[in-house]
Amino acid sequence: MIRNQDRLFTDVDASIKAFADELKAKNVWNSVTLIETSDFARTLSPNGNSGTDHAWGGNYFMMGGSVRGGKIIGRYPSIRENAPLNIGRGRMIPTKSWESVFLPIAAWAGVDEADFDYICPNRDSFPSTHFTSASDLFEL
Repeated sequence: MIRNQDRLFTDVDASIKAFADELKAKNVWNSVTLIETSDFARTLSPNGNSGTDHAWGGNYFMMGGSVRGGKIIGRYPSIRENAPLNIGRGRMIPTKSWESVFLPIAAWAGVDEADFDYICPNRDSFPSTHFTSASDLFEL
């Protein structure tokens, strides 16, 4: 995996650049947001086979002409073995939920707030302070 990682990241970089260039050429760059997510993270320490196992705390990246980039949403956790969000072997408890990212995207895209419960049915599990506003993520 490590041997191929540089080549694979180069392919991903080139593909994302081609996508962004095409959106700009079509003059729709400011109307599109791309978000990359993973349905799981990986442990920070290896398992018995020198691989990594599934974990909780993943990461995303977003891009688009209206995205206010260059910042981390949530708290970057300490990866020390006994850190509060590290439950062992580098399995990190996330500080933000899916809803905290997808609700501001929905708001930016013009989804009516009445439909937010349908889009993110678990949003009532979090206090309102958990969510990032669309104006923090996007140029409105």
